[in-house]
Amino acid sequence: MIIESTRLLLRALTPEDAEAIVARDRAGRSWANDFPTFGDVNVADAALVGKAAFATDLMPWGLFTVVERSTRQSIGGIGFKTSPNEQGEVEIGYGVCQSCQGRGVATEAVLALCDFARRGARIVLADTNRENVASRRVLEKCGFQSCGETDELLFWRKELTSLEP
Repeated sequence: MIIESTRLLLRALTPEDAEAIVARDRAGRSWANDFPTFGDVNVADAALVGKAAFATDLMPWGLFTVVERSTRQSIGGIGFKTSPNEQGEVEIGYGVCQSCQGRGVATEAVLALCDFARRGARIVLADTNRENVASRRVLEKCGFQSCGETDELLFWRKELTSLEP
């Protein structure tokens, strides 16, 4: 399964990809020099032990690798933490390697995932660490509204419009 945007491909993470990420096995892989990140390794490990889902055509609410079209390199990860709940809410998480930050890549990936989420969700949720100003800006640019906080986290919400006919 692949979700496309102008500069990116969000490619469903496979168990084989996850194993390579956890092992940091770069052999034969097209990865940015600083991919995978610590976050990518943690998420891939969670998927391998059943704490996160692999996205499939039948169950698309899972994890994706962010691939830059121009280089064909994996540069980050993005995905749904769960399937939509009874209220139509789905939570996302994302990250891109440091060498690709500051170029709008995370914003483009989040927008593409939100567009895809319209197929079965009404609301997209996210959270950021209070200190992660760049991630907060990504969510703001993507139309998320702040909806709560703790000492460490800020919570975000975006209401989706239905797909145009």
